[in-house]
Amino acid sequence: LEEIAKLMNTTKANICMIEKRARENIEKARNTLLIYQSIVAPLRFRVKEGTDVFQIPKMIYEKCNKLGIHVRYNSLELVDHIYRHMRDKIEKRVVKRPFIVSVTEDGDVILLDCETLKD
Repeated sequence: LEEIAKLMNTTKANICMIEKRARENIEKARNTLLIYQSIVAPLRFRVKEGTDVFQIPKMIYEKCNKLGIHVRYNSLELVDHIYRHMRDKIEKRVVKRPFIVSVTEDGDVILLDCETLKD
């Protein structure tokens, strides 16, 4: 960082602040892209409170089959994806707070908090 600061004729602290802001902007851009992809996805539905997490892959496959979408993930990968991204919405195997599942045309599964994306 010192070398960069010297090249830019500024302080190391200023470079750290610029880097921090850049990383924050990148994260905001990623979130914006996810929301956009979710909005334009051919499949989007709300997973309701009380749903068994192990039933969600079946729900996704049934809905995608009707639309002719091939999901990129098998059932175990979907459950893992759900737990990794919606951990705070799940208690044991049960959904405690609803969330949105979107599936893109190429079969990617996007999970968003209902507060992030109103459907």
